[in-house]
Amino acid sequence: MNTLGHAALLTAAFIALALFGQWISARMLKAEVMQLHHSAGEAMMGVVGTLFSVLLGFLVASAMERYSEARMHGEQEASQVAGVFRLARGLSDLDRPRIRELCRGYVDEVINREWPDMERGQVVNHGWESYQKLWESAVAVVPENSRQGNLHQALLAALQSVGEHRRARILLSKSGVPVGMWIIVGLGACITMLLSYVFTSRFPRIQAFMTTLVAAALALNIWLLAAFSHPYSGEIRISPSMFLLLKEHVLVVPDSPSRYLHD
Repeated sequence: MNTLGHAALLTAAFIALALFGQWISARMLKAEVMQLHHSAGEAMMGVVGTLFSVLLGFLVASAMERYSEARMHGEQEASQVAGVFRLARGLSDLDRPRIRELCRGYVDEVINREWPDMERGQVVNHGWESYQKLWESAVAVVPENSRQGNLHQALLAALQSVGEHRRARILLSKSGVPVGMWIIVGLGACITMLLSYVFTSRFPRIQAFMTTLVAAALALNIWLLAAFSHPYSGEIRISPSMFLLLKEHVLVVPDSPSRYLHD
């Protein structure tokens, strides 16, 4: 429920149910009786509306924060892979091409297999093997001098950071709003709409218009919650833009040693 089509369907369903409920209440309850309960209904509407708006706002803000975290972890993971690739240029003729080729394989794995799996909400397992190969290759490096020793330490630190951001990215791809919370959100929206029927108007069309606005606002906020709760799929999904940038502009560098090493 995180595409524009879903948003339109959800909004239309909310509006239809709200208008139907208003029509039922107008037929079952007399306007004079409803006017007698305006003051009590206003007080209850204030309490329930405030509680529900705070809850829904908190959930949407929390989902947006997780969305931002997911984007950040993906960008940092790609940045650290770029660091590994660049650091490898100072290693020996044996280690440099091996580690760089493994970096290319890891990025291809993330772009072509992991990201589509995350978009479909499936379990991500592919890239762990590529990441493990990178670790084994880095651990197998035997520094030939102090300069390579420093590069080796930086290389291991960058790989550790890659793993941390990778784990966070995968965990956030599977996170979402629990079913129990969705039930509470649905009940809260229904109660809010029911309390709005207490306030009658002599102009049914104007009241129907206001009911439509309330229902549309509730539906769009609930859609935002669903959309931000699944950061790698839907209309506002996170794309592997940093990995694509890395593949197109960084990983294409030749595996020859740095020209300054011979100075």
